Amino acid sequence: MSLYYDVIIIGSGPTGVAAAHTLRRRGIKNIAILEREAHAGGVPRHCQHPTFGLLVFKRPMKGNQFAAKIVESLGDTPIFTRSTVTQLHPNGKLTVSTAEGLVEMHAKRILVATGVRETPRHPRLVSGLRPQGVLTAGALQQFVYLNGKKPCRNPVIVGSELVSFSALWTLKNAGVKAQAMVEDGERILAFKPATLFAKAMGTPVYLNSKITEIGGLDRVEYVMVETNGKNHKIECDSVIFTGQFVGENTLIRKSHLEFDASTGKPVTDQFSRCSDGAYYAAGNMLHPADMGDQCYQEGLLTGENIANDLLANHHQPQIQPVQRIPVSRDSNISFSVPACINMDALSQGCIDFNIKVEQALQGTIKVMAGNTVLYEKKHRCLPTRRILLKNIDLTKIQPDATEIRITVV
Repeated sequence: MSLYYDVIIIGSGPTGVAAAHTLRRRGIKNIAILEREAHAGGVPRHCQHPTFGLLVFKRPMKGNQFAAKIVESLGDTPIFTRSTVTQLHPNGKLTVSTAEGLVEMHAKRILVATGVRETPRHPRLVSGLRPQGVLTAGALQQFVYLNGKKPCRNPVIVGSELVSFSALWTLKNAGVKAQAMVEDGERILAFKPATLFAKAMGTPVYLNSKITEIGGLDRVEYVMVETNGKNHKIECDSVIFTGQFVGENTLIRKSHLEFDASTGKPVTDQFSRCSDGAYYAAGNMLHPADMGDQCYQEGLLTGENIANDLLANHHQPQIQPVQRIPVSRDSNISFSVPACINMDALSQGCIDFNIKVEQALQGTIKVMAGNTVLYEKKHRCLPTRRILLKNIDLTKIQPDATEIRITVV
């Protein structure tokens, strides 16, 4: 069986839902959304801290309320839940696994908005056996908010990003006190006032520290923590690994699309378009992990780009090749979105670049096209923080440019 649509969106989180909302507003309603989970809404659905909605609805709300509200705006747009895309094919063809079996789906344009996942224990190289009680912040939230369960009684949290303190909040709501928060850096990665929340919860924060061993047979019983070269033991029944988000790019890595070898991110231009012009990609799969409201706003813009593309080329079904030049970056910059520039559309004017850094740094960030300065400004950059390079003027790029370069001086 084959199904045909104008646009298929993979992922029903804020980015995908917002794109669908814009497409509907622009009169493009032959849309399908594919979601591998049982319910639409993405990660916000199991977040009950009131940090959502400020940018989109001008008021704070819990994540589950935010997710319900944005999904409601889609009206009768079909959302196929429990549907997993297994393969991306050229020219807008998908293989999708559903409860009824494998289905072939086609669309003029496809938006990949698969979001992010946290880095679990084993890629972090923490030794020990495999007892029960080792989980991520996302799994914790699902246990507490979606299933009404209390998965632990005295856990240790690994990491100090915003999501780490979200895990602390989730534990509080479940009536659980964390024994410690362990961060290998010299400062927390969230905003410094967050330490006051940890202090109020009675949870000590160990900086310059790392877990060297997880002990226990059937269940976690303790962790060994190394702090400034000295080891100490913390008794606990669970270890919650938080943060170190990576884009959910499994589909991209095994597809025909051009991608960055180190991250698996698809190479997208200033319109969020991939190397195959039938495909777009947006949201936290490209820049983990921005806030839900920020991803929603990006989804609105990406929906506009897709609508403009379809409406301008509805008499010309063949996708025309375009000239794209790469955006390169210093080694201390993790990524740049966009990762290339469509040279056939420089008249678009000013755009923003979204970047992140590997380590804390301070200096002048320059964006150059050959000898032409497109952007130059001082920044104080911290890992995991969103850094926007605003109002980069594409009209200054010379037609013979072969590369855009981002440097930190």
